[in-house]
Amino acid sequence: METRYTTCVFCDGGCTVKAEIGDNGPMNILPANPAMPAICAKAHKIDEYRLHESRVTHPLRRVGERGGGAWQEITWDEALDEIAERLQAVVDAYGPEAFAVAEMPLNAGIGGITRRFMNCLGAVNYTAPVQLCMGNTAQVHRAVYGWFAFSNWDQTDCIVYFGQDRDSERWPSEYLKLKAALARGAKLIEIDPRETETAKLADYHLRIRYGTDAALMLAWVHVIIEEGLYDHDFVEQRCTGFDELRERVSAWTPERAAEACGISADLVRETARVYAGAQAAIIPWGVVPDMQTNSTSLIQLQCILRAICGFLNKSESVFGPSLGAQTASQLAGYGMLAPEQRRKQLGWDKGSILGFRASDLYHEANERAGIPYEPDILGESCACDPQALFAAMRGEGPYPVKALFSVANNTVMSYAGQQGIVEGLMDQDLVVVFENWMTPTAQLADYVLPGDMWAERDLLGSPFDVAPLLTAGRAFCEPVGACKNWYFVVKGLADRMGLGEKFPWKDEHELYDWRLAPLGLTFDELAASGKPAMSTPVAMGQFVTPSGKVELASSVIAALGFDPLPNYVPPRDPAAEAAGAGAYPYATFAGYRDRNSYNTNLHQIESLRRRDPEPRFFLNPADAERENVAEGEWCVVATGYGQVELMAHLDAAQPAGTLRVPHGWWKPETKQGLAAGLSCANLHNDGMLYPDDAWNLDPVQGVPGLRDGVHARIVKMPRGAVVRDAASIR
Repeated sequence: METRYTTCVFCDGGCTVKAEIGDNGPMNILPANPAMPAICAKAHKIDEYRLHESRVTHPLRRVGERGGGAWQEITWDEALDEIAERLQAVVDAYGPEAFAVAEMPLNAGIGGITRRFMNCLGAVNYTAPVQLCMGNTAQVHRAVYGWFAFSNWDQTDCIVYFGQDRDSERWPSEYLKLKAALARGAKLIEIDPRETETAKLADYHLRIRYGTDAALMLAWVHVIIEEGLYDHDFVEQRCTGFDELRERVSAWTPERAAEACGISADLVRETARVYAGAQAAIIPWGVVPDMQTNSTSLIQLQCILRAICGFLNKSESVFGPSLGAQTASQLAGYGMLAPEQRRKQLGWDKGSILGFRASDLYHEANERAGIPYEPDILGESCACDPQALFAAMRGEGPYPVKALFSVANNTVMSYAGQQGIVEGLMDQDLVVVFENWMTPTAQLADYVLPGDMWAERDLLGSPFDVAPLLTAGRAFCEPVGACKNWYFVVKGLADRMGLGEKFPWKDEHELYDWRLAPLGLTFDELAASGKPAMSTPVAMGQFVTPSGKVELASSVIAALGFDPLPNYVPPRDPAAEAAGAGAYPYATFAGYRDRNSYNTNLHQIESLRRRDPEPRFFLNPADAERENVAEGEWCVVATGYGQVELMAHLDAAQPAGTLRVPHGWWKPETKQGLAAGLSCANLHNDGMLYPDDAWNLDPVQGVPGLRDGVHARIVKMPRGAVVRDAASIR
């Protein structure tokens, strides 16, 4: 019996698991730490996943029209030869900026290497789904603190959750930490319109209206400042912008916030006092703030509260960039890009906080802190604007984008404005997808390359630069068929395109050894130790901002042309306003986190699918009675921008006048191709409902409002036909 350890990425909870592997191959999957038995049902589905009959296990070349559903199996050499030739043709004809990548490094298992390949070519247009999920939070943290803040669960006595609903199937590791904190007597403040199981554990449940979180936090800061509950010494010595902040929040009384949020002013005051009066409060990351039109302000306010109440570097740690092991940012080598090429990045003119223009604003702060490279925190410090990218793919940008690589993510279904993404993919000269499945994105590709899955790879984690820890995970089994890791693909293309000297490592193990060499370690030694390696945080406890302090009014956000202070602007929906009162009566909330899938993945796993066979939307029973909709009936849910078909689920926890729609639904078992609606992705996925128009974007980040202002209506119907072609879905 052999025991191996790695990190499960069947969701983004990142639980460490171990496999007990017998001589004849069967695996027993267990929590890595018996004292923290964080493991969910999904982690036991490794063999059902990797050995699935529908898994892509050999390189495929498209035959016939894009989206037609016809494929030919080819060799790896054929695939890489042809892709390299066609990519070079795009670069020669349009410039390297015409080549873009959408990637999820967590799923690919390696960070920095894609950006290195792009930087060698001069390609500047990179995006990742973390633009709507922690990556954007990290950039706002950076604007206030200089780096991301981590919560210390072991000592906390007060937890503030924004819509987090944790249990043994959704972020089980954090769920166990939450239960342990509550057992110690910690207070839980849950801010969520729904009465979830986690909300039932809370000491205070603030059932605010969807999208009004920033208004509530403005009032919290108002109370804390007006009542003198803040840490005066920390504010005076370590912060800038306090006077401006005080002026901004002076108008945000609890009464004003109560009116916006739909709760009592007394509850606003009481919970602000509970948070400020704690000894070790934390505001753990959650995805809800990442997907609102007031996202930047809300995340800023969370950052401000940690700072002015004195919790930074106590119960909330700011590590800063690290030295020692080679980081993913150092591997990426952003210094290879000429300044004039950086300015070609799509979104430069918008001044997004996620792009090169923002990254440039930290140059002097990095030098002052002794950081000899350009840090890319959580893969989104040097990223393009996705909406601008998809527009350029449709021929609506300052220059055309004609080649897209979709790496370990389902790009079609991962952003708002799904109709326009499909149209952009249809207009490409080259689309390459690195995947395990024939996803809706893969169905529009020219080449589908079979990737390994997390249990089939040796891993040096994390693939993102955020904390100074490196862990070694061992593969539990060999890759199925001809599946390969992402470094094999990048190395193969680099060698064929004359970039081989920039990729001197023959395989990922040599690359891992290069990264660990400054610590005097090899990958094998790190894996054998069973312990993480730690680099040196360059600025532990410091703030790598332009001022060197916590910026309550952000100089970076101001330099990008935006309001440096947080505010609250009520969400709006122009289509609903134009249609008149009652036309779209339901406020929508997208992105319900299912227990039995992860974003767009795992719907093909039969044992999980049986538990959750159809895409459901949640509505209050009183609304269902008014609409004459019964449990399990199929309905059209339509906004002014698109529609989907979903099954009704009556749920008293759903606030009246609102709908909760699921994210990531397609039917892998159904017919493939554009004429079949990309296996029903165009029939069920929430990306069809939400536009990526400017009015629905947080202006500082460019993230769409998926959880506040867009309204919908319900129409009962028998199940209908799927969308037929690109023109009709546009």
